[in-house]
Amino acid sequence: MTKLLHITVHWLDDRYHGLLGRDGPPEWPPSPYRLFQALVAGAARAGKLNKLARPLHWLEIQAPPIIITPPSAPGQIITRYVPNNDGDKKPDRQARLTGKTFRPTIMLADPSVHYLWEYDAAAVEIDGIVDAARSLICLGLGIDMAFADASSITEEKIDTINGIRWLPRAGTFRDEGMLRVPRDQSLSDLICAHQSALERIGHDGILRSVRKPMAFDTVLYTSSERPLGRPYELFSLCDAEGEFSPEPQAKLIHVAGMVRRAAIKAMEGYPPGVPDPAKWIETFVAGHRNGNDDHKQFSYIPLPSIGHEHADCNIRRVMIVAPFGEDANLAHLAEQLDGHPLEREGGGIAPTLRHLRRDGFTAQYIRQSRVWATVIPSILPGHDDHKPAKTKKLLEIALRQSGVEQPCEFTWSSMPNFRHSMPAFKHDRRGRHLGYFRPNHLEKFTLVHARLTFTTPVPGPMIIGAGRHCGFGVCAVVDAATRDADF
Repeated sequence: MTKLLHITVHWLDDRYHGLLGRDGPPEWPPSPYRLFQALVAGAARAGKLNKLARPLHWLEIQAPPIIITPPSAPGQIITRYVPNNDGDKKPDRQARLTGKTFRPTIMLADPSVHYLWEYDAAAVEIDGIVDAARSLICLGLGIDMAFADASSITEEKIDTINGIRWLPRAGTFRDEGMLRVPRDQSLSDLICAHQSALERIGHDGILRSVRKPMAFDTVLYTSSERPLGRPYELFSLCDAEGEFSPEPQAKLIHVAGMVRRAAIKAMEGYPPGVPDPAKWIETFVAGHRNGNDDHKQFSYIPLPSIGHEHADCNIRRVMIVAPFGEDANLAHLAEQLDGHPLEREGGGIAPTLRHLRRDGFTAQYIRQSRVWATVIPSILPGHDDHKPAKTKKLLEIALRQSGVEQPCEFTWSSMPNFRHSMPAFKHDRRGRHLGYFRPNHLEKFTLVHARLTFTTPVPGPMIIGAGRHCGFGVCAVVDAATRDADF
């Protein structure tokens, strides 16, 4: 049975004032490194730092914990004025005040935050961690008075803790959501930083700079309050002159196939620094799972042009989407594919890939929204036998398999959601092929256009269904602007 170290911090007030930097933005949830700093400070204040050095060292080398917090909301930004440290240069008190900005986060339920680490019972002194936790007196700024406790619990008890779960995403990097976590040598680094503060004025009267703590890592944390879109890279399809070279939307699997072949060729020539490059190319790049159904692979997503009255839904851009934690390998692939010519199966002139920054068209596939709708219909994981109840069940399975964790309401139809997108029909009334070409192994499955409505905004890319690795089921944002243009 898995054991977990459980540290709970209780605030005396419902406001937390910790910031990611001197001038913000607010830090939420309170980072594991800030907790570690508070534990070290509390142990030192109680005169127990030497006694608790061993358990604190054990804590600093653990993997980032799960964090459980109450719901939160930004508080009112307030500027308070305090005397400047150089105030003795000006006798007038009002002339020597300096502004200090407070950006609180308000906890909307019980003001307690929980930290959970898995551990090996034979390798930790729980009593020492409990002692350190009980020495904590504040967490955040000095005004954030708090107390803490620690205990050992089983995995089953996690479900009894109310709150929002924040999960670490090691190897994933974003502009927002990165929190500091302790690492090896964090304890000794904090001691050195504190000692430099004590010695900032030496016996010789020389003022010395104070050393800031430096021994920490950063890890991305995500939750239902801050959902995370998978990493992606964007490319345009260009001709020899560098202009867009559009491809018909019906042949999206042909476009995806050309990009996939180019990715395989590029990575075979210059793979990233992974332990087994051949296996990585076979699984992540080529998508050959060999019985492994975790679907951890790159997805090659053609993006039809939408969102404008003159948009024709042809394919001018392609997005490569990676699993969580593959940011660095995806960036390496994108660097190698920039300027890479595609090869058309059977020969013929093919476009060239050009690395592309996010623009107005691609933003519709990436930004956050409560309402999403398929541009290319989704292939359900089975045939619905024309029974609505079975269609609903297959859509639920498709959402779950596609990693859509947030609850949502959905509707479906054979008719398209966006202008010039094609309906989800396989043949016309005369039995002639109509619509999108599909992979052979998905020919017999049901194809539908879907519309998803979430309670809170969810970031893209949003791709659902059995054909999601080659572009089927790619969704775009539905808002007032797109509704006027495309419906």
